This record gives sequence, C-alpha cells and structure tokens, in this order.
Amino acid sequence: MIFQTNEKYEEAILSTLIHIQTHLESELSLDMLAERVGFSAYHYHRIFREIIGEPVKEYVRRLRIERAAYRLKMSEETILHIALDTGFKTHESFTRAFTRQFRITPNEFRTNYLRASRERKKQAQPKYIADYNAKAEPTSRQIRLEHVRPIIVAFVRHVGPYDKLLDKDSPMSLLWDELFAWGNANKLINADSLLIGIPQDDPSITPPEKQRFDVCVQIPEFRNPSGHIGCQTISAGMFGVSRHYGSFDNLAEAYMHIYDSLVTTGKYSLRTQTPFEVYSYSQVKGDIRIHFTDVYLPVEKNQSNHKN
Repeated sequence: MIFQTNEKYEEAILSTLIHIQTHLESELSLDMLAERVGFSAYHYHRIFREIIGEPVKEYVRRLRIERAAYRLKMSEETILHIALDTGFKTHESFTRAFTRQFRITPNEFRTNYLRASRERKKQAQPKYIADYNAKAEPTSRQIRLEHVRPIIVAFVRHVGPYDKLLDKDSPMSLLWDELFAWGNANKLINADSLLIGIPQDDPSITPPEKQRFDVCVQIPEFRNPSGHIGCQTISAGMFGVSRHYGSFDNLAEAYMHIYDSLVTTGKYSLRTQTPFEVYSYSQVKGDIRIHFTDVYLPVEKNQSNHKN
C-alpha cells in the first residue's frame, strides 16, 4: 500500500499522479495542479510532499528527465527533440538538469548505452542459437505484433523495488487481494478480467526506492479514485509481445528479446508509451497462481532515421 493518510487526500494525490504521468510534456505548475483537485497551493504542496516524499516541482522534473533518459536509450530522436517534448524550454536547460541528475551528459548517456547494447547483442545471439532446441526456455522465441485497443484498469500503486513484487507469497500479493475485493464489491470484474502489471519506471534509470509499479485488473468503465485504488487507461497502439514462463527473476529477458527482435533490426522503434504485462492466472482457494506472462512493449514501424 502506498498511502497512509486521509482518504480525501489519497484520492486527490492519486488523481494528480495519473495526470502528471500522462501530461509530462504540458504545463504542470503547483498552482494548476492544486486548483485541479480543489486545494490551495500551500495546502496541496504540503500534502503532496508528505505523501510522495518529494516537492511537486522536483517530482515532475525527475519524471521528465527519467522519461527523457528512456527515450535516449531506446530511440534515435535528436536530443533537442526529446528535450522539448519532455517539457524543457531549451537544449541547454535540459542538459544541465540531466547532468545534475545522472552525473553525465545526455549525449554521453546515449553513447554508453548504445555501446553496451551492441556488446550485449553480440553475446546474446549465440545464446539464442544454442538454446533453440531447449525444452523449457523461460522466454518464448516467438514474437508477435498486436494492435491493442484501450484497456481501462483499476490499480493499486506500489512504490519501491518491484523485482520480487509478483512472486508467490510476496507481501505485495495482498495488493491483488485488495483489488479483487474492491472489484467484486463494485461488480466490475469477473473470471475473464485481465490481470495486468504496469512497470512505470525503467529499473536501470529510476532509484529502487522510487520505482512505481501498478498492480491492475481490467474493468469495463472508468471510475474516480476510491481511496488509494485508482483508475487509468492503457492507450491503444501497436505492441511487440513475448510470452514468458517461469520465475519473474528473468522476466527482463522477455523485454530484451522483443527489443532485439524488432528494434535492433531497424524495422521498428519504441514508442514512448509505458509497457505492460498481462498474466495468465487461476485462483485456487483464493490464491492467485500465475502460469505465464505476456510482455507488451510499445513499438511502431520506422518512418525515418533521426541522427544526433
């Protein structure tokens, strides 16, 4: 559970967090965000900092820079385009803020990642060939492209390391129980409802204690926040999809398998939308058991090549 405070404040802040993450390129001033949920700027600033642990301005700046870092890694967009598209006024202001957060310039960050990516690809390719006849490979070699329609989900947000979040007997499994109880009470879920996880942050970029993971269940209609249970929409679009079996310890392999199969070939590039995971599960005596995971990585066909 992320919040430990007044329910009215929980709902207001959760609404704000969803607005921020979907409008990072827009104006997100303290006054505007406070007015949106009906609080004075002073009161809102105090509540936000108490619940989230960061001032509004610092939170927004950090998310913008982290999104920019992800795009530097995963796309060939120019640094100037990324800077302007993530809410910075100039290349220089973006470079200063980025360097202050990562101790390295945007150009150096991209160069280092591309070098490491090429080396990883050289090492990984022989592994795929050697494992071709393996009977129990954790990640399926089959990659499919899927056009996803909008998916409305109710969610509970976990903040902190999420590498063990979905493991059986994890304390975080209580989040699933809470969501199902809420969904059943409101007659919003059934046996066909999708169980979804949304890792909002790249673990290689965001500090573990600030990583956001949304535990979600599909619902048929949008609902306003209810305490710390919120609602958001996974936008429509094209995704590369890989199926992963077994432990979540090596789930990252599924993400990299899609990336290597589609993006490094030059035929596709990543979109800025957040990836998500869909879990095939069954409930046995109330216990949720996950059988396999479909990883959805947002992609689009390459139209042109941008240079630094």
